[in-house]
Amino acid sequence: MATRTLSSLLRRWITSIDRVILFSVLAIVAIGIWVSMSSTPAIAMKLSLSPFHFVIHHIIITPVACLLMVFISFLQARHVRKLAAIGYVVCLVVIACTLLIGSEIKGARRWVSILGFSIQPSEFMKPILVVMTAWFIAEQYRDRRFPGILMSIVSLAIVIPLILIQPDIGMIIVMVATWIAQIFVSGVSITMMATFISSVICALVGIYFTFPHCADRVNRFLMGDSSDADSYQIRKSLDAFRSGGFFGKGPGEGEIKTLVPDAHSDFVFSVIGEEFGFLLCFAIIVLFVTIFARSIIRVIHSSSMFSFSAVFGIVFQICIQAVINICTALDVIPTKGMTLPFISYGGSSLLASAIGIGIVLSLTKRNSLMHEIL
Repeated sequence: MATRTLSSLLRRWITSIDRVILFSVLAIVAIGIWVSMSSTPAIAMKLSLSPFHFVIHHIIITPVACLLMVFISFLQARHVRKLAAIGYVVCLVVIACTLLIGSEIKGARRWVSILGFSIQPSEFMKPILVVMTAWFIAEQYRDRRFPGILMSIVSLAIVIPLILIQPDIGMIIVMVATWIAQIFVSGVSITMMATFISSVICALVGIYFTFPHCADRVNRFLMGDSSDADSYQIRKSLDAFRSGGFFGKGPGEGEIKTLVPDAHSDFVFSVIGEEFGFLLCFAIIVLFVTIFARSIIRVIHSSSMFSFSAVFGIVFQICIQAVINICTALDVIPTKGMTLPFISYGGSSLLASAIGIGIVLSLTKRNSLMHEIL
């Protein structure tokens, strides 16, 4: 009886969610597993670990991420909001603890060990902030007296200093860019948007003069300085794309993964370009565009401002992160450590992206099934 009920529930779930979004994400996840088998062994051996240490870790985390995505997709909007509120408080506490007891890697204190796993709590804050902002915007849309935009500013302003101390400027840029995009599509006045954008520009100028490593990266990018380690990674990244050509050199045949320290994470797109060529690179871009376009199509006519803002914010966030990763590998923007969602090695990034897509699937499905479980 229980088996029949579960089977019936799963059938109705698969018919209620948007399968284009789901299968596009699963295709990217599969590519991530495939690429990890090629990109991580060289890194593991450099660290005197088993060649498949990172591959095994990635394969273990992937089904957990997929199950988390499926579970969240069953939730109704009110459950998503409640979980986001709880998650916001928990993440704030853990981020604060990370600054005190977290592991310092490459001069940044962003990771904390929980049950033997290294977790980057700020990754989980990204989709949570999107939901919180969408919630506040929706409440102000429903009742103009409610200070929704102000509350979203406060919730973002509480998080930014904690991440700035780590420091993780790229994370802040993604969060703020997503917040601005959500505010923009909510229909605020041009004057208010101009004020927000001007404030962000001033903040970026302040960051440039406050954090020397950020200024150095921008200066080297603008002047074409090729005398440092970051420029070395970029040169090898571009060599990888040139070497891979249209069809690639073949799985396992690339050289960049043995020369660049971050080939399995920040520069994984270069590994793909070298070993699998332009075809797979283009296919990955098409999949991200498909996820973004399909998600927007599903909610563009929604009567729920919360659903529209949350879905738009999450897919914008995932896609802007992908754009930053790809553009860094192609030397289009200054070097910035940023994972390629669902493909780069990193459990926190994979789990946080899965949470985001789970929310998208929940808010774009035809009907809610959660009441059948509760």
